Amino acid sequence: MIRLMGFTLKDENTPDGDIGIEYIGLRPGEKLYEELLIGDNATGTSHPRIMRAEEDAYSWDEIQSYLILLEQSINELDSKKVSKLLMEVVKGYKRN
Repeated sequence: MIRLMGFTLKDENTPDGDIGIEYIGLRPGEKLYEELLIGDNATGTSHPRIMRAEEDAYSWDEIQSYLILLEQSINELDSKKVSKLLMEVVKGYKRN
């Protein structure tokens, strides 16, 4: 990128270069690895580094029903009902 923009790299070999690169490691909140798949249900594709998640899906009618129940529970300030509903609908959800 440095050369594409017409600049030169500043390093041990070229101390008069335009732009230096300093490796500082991870900053707070940065990750080296991020989990993109929830379960172990990934299947391969024709590309060796691309996987496909096989997830269960709800119909639009089911989603609407759950959203109505969730909204009612929130409006009633019933946190136990909200947690129970989330545990029922969202696979892998655990209350902290």
